[in-house]
Amino acid sequence: MKSETLKELLIAFSIALLVWFYAKMSRTYEVVMKVPVIFVNVPRNMAFVERTDSVVLKIKGSGFDIIRLRLSGPRLVYDLSGLGPEGDLPIDTSYLRPKVRVSMEPLFTSGVRYALDEEISRTVSVMPTLKGKPMKGYVLYGWKVENNVNVKGPKSIVEHLDSLPTYPIDLTGRRRDFKTNVRVFAEGLNLSSVKPGSVIVHVMIDTVITRDVPVVLKDSSFTVKVVGPKRVVEGIDRLRAFSVGDSLIIPRPEGTQVIFPREDEKGDTLQQSGHKGS
Repeated sequence: MKSETLKELLIAFSIALLVWFYAKMSRTYEVVMKVPVIFVNVPRNMAFVERTDSVVLKIKGSGFDIIRLRLSGPRLVYDLSGLGPEGDLPIDTSYLRPKVRVSMEPLFTSGVRYALDEEISRTVSVMPTLKGKPMKGYVLYGWKVENNVNVKGPKSIVEHLDSLPTYPIDLTGRRRDFKTNVRVFAEGLNLSSVKPGSVIVHVMIDTVITRDVPVVLKDSSFTVKVVGPKRVVEGIDRLRAFSVGDSLIIPRPEGTQVIFPREDEKGDTLQQSGHKGS
């Protein structure tokens, strides 16, 4: 008898819960969603110069429709078949997928924008982005990237593109040469593809040394100290100098610094710079 009563109570509770849930989900709700924009049937050999990637929408509908929309992944889908190379398209429920009975209002924008251009490909070099400093007493000697990359995208962008940077490579505390596989950075350029997406970069770290080097000035000579990467400084036999007005100019290998033996003999030592790779 007690088990039958308990069963009846559970059934009644379940029915009441279902009625409550149905009544709750039948109400109208209003939510704000960031919805991706998808373009389909893009003409062959064309690429985007500009496009709206997503929009923020205020969506109003029943709880059931809102849940279905969230579970299915809302998106705005635009078919570019027969449309021109650029345009502004409206935002309304006819483009919303999945199709549900909701109303919506765009926030922060009034429409969806796109622009297309002829798609071309080109091979470009890669320039490593370096950050941080090697261990004290060491210096960046140079770098070398093993390969170039092929980029594909709109002509108006690709034809002016000579190189791409990498994601940062940290030199902090380094004291030896190393190589690393690093991704190529191409965000915000509207490129269709970058292949390969990563490159091998050889980074050369060298000991900083100081060496006395003779300097030839016309028929005379004097000695200066040259500071820089060991692999550079050890290869310097002598330097040539010339005068410009009251300044003494000493051309020197990139990445080195010239120090005069006495303060009153200082000339123009030029600024320090890194030794670039090829």
